[in-house]
This record gives sequence, C-alpha cells and structure tokens, in this order.
Amino acid sequence: MQTIQYEELFDLVRALAGVNSFTQEESAYIFDFSNRRLKQAYDSSQYWTRYLVVGEERTVDSNNIVSFTETSKSNIGEFLRIHKTKPFDRQSAFEYDFYVTASGANLINTNSTTTSKAFVTYKKEITFIPSFARAEFEIPLEFFYFMAHAVYADFLRMDGQTEKAIVEERVAEGFLDQELGKLDNIYNNNSIGKRISTYVNRSSR
Repeated sequence: MQTIQYEELFDLVRALAGVNSFTQEESAYIFDFSNRRLKQAYDSSQYWTRYLVVGEERTVDSNNIVSFTETSKSNIGEFLRIHKTKPFDRQSAFEYDFYVTASGANLINTNSTTTSKAFVTYKKEITFIPSFARAEFEIPLEFFYFMAHAVYADFLRMDGQTEKAIVEERVAEGFLDQELGKLDNIYNNNSIGKRISTYVNRSSR
C-alpha cells in the first residue's frame, strides 16, 4: 500500500504556513502534533485495510487467553472477532464471545482442555513516528492529507490564530471523512464487519 515520508508531510505543513523554515522548537511541535494526529486517524476506524488482519491463527493459553503478542506475528492493537476455525471460508465458523484485559482476549464460551488455538480478526498495533528517524518514516497515504492540514491547524492554534485553525481543522476532517467513506463502501455489506460499525457519520455526533 502507498505511503509518503514524514519529510514530505513536514514540507507540506511548512508550505501551508507559508514559511521557508521552522525553528528547532517549532519543528519539535510539528513532530509531536504529527504523532497525535496519526493516532487520531488510526483510531477513527477499526477497518483500515493496512492494519486489518483477518482470521489469523493464534495460540490460546491454558487460561483461555489470546495474547496481544505472539512470536513472528504482528502485535494486536484491537481484537475484533475470534473464531474457533478459519472464518469467512465456505463453511460457517463458530464465533467466540470474549472480553479484553491487559493480558489479552479472554474467551468465554470455550474449554481450556480442548482449545489451544483460535482464529483472530484484529487491528494491528500502530507504529508511531520515531524521533531518531522521523524524516524517513512512512505515513499511510490515506492519513497524509488529513494529518498535514490537522497538524497545520494545531500549529495555528499554538500561534493564537484560532479562527484560521478552525477552518483548517474542517479541511482536515473533510479528508478523513472521505477516506472513512471509502471504508464504508468496502466493509458495511461484507461478513468481516457484520458485528462492528466501521464509521460513525460526524454529522450525527
């Protein structure tokens, strides 16, 4: 999937601000704002395609818990659905109820003596922009324009330009809404998203 380097995000924010360069302090603020807005975009949907893993086999321990981490597999950021067998194939698969604690997903309707694996549909854990290699960090394309305009809005707000910040925030939300709308079209009518709403229209909040 397409990505754009953080350096280009930084350059776009600089262009929106209409300056040739930021001070070291301002650059640090832009970096902090960027990570905050990256998390906001990530949290806005459970079904971002690049973060979604469907029906991956995971180990169930003796306490009926599926851990957030497992060797050679992505860390789980959010559990979505857990099945007894491979889901979404030709035959239906039994789906577990579960609750989540710091240890992982606790399966409710299962027997620890017979259950050693489960098939988990989950959202991968987010990776934040690292301070030591920020310029090369790859921003998801679907987040890029939202992040640029939202970070610029944060910069304006920090500078006391509240009215301009509000306008820029609306521009940013428009880009994010557009991407969320695409997810609606993909997931609202398929089996993966039956239990969970993918997107709440902002106008209804």
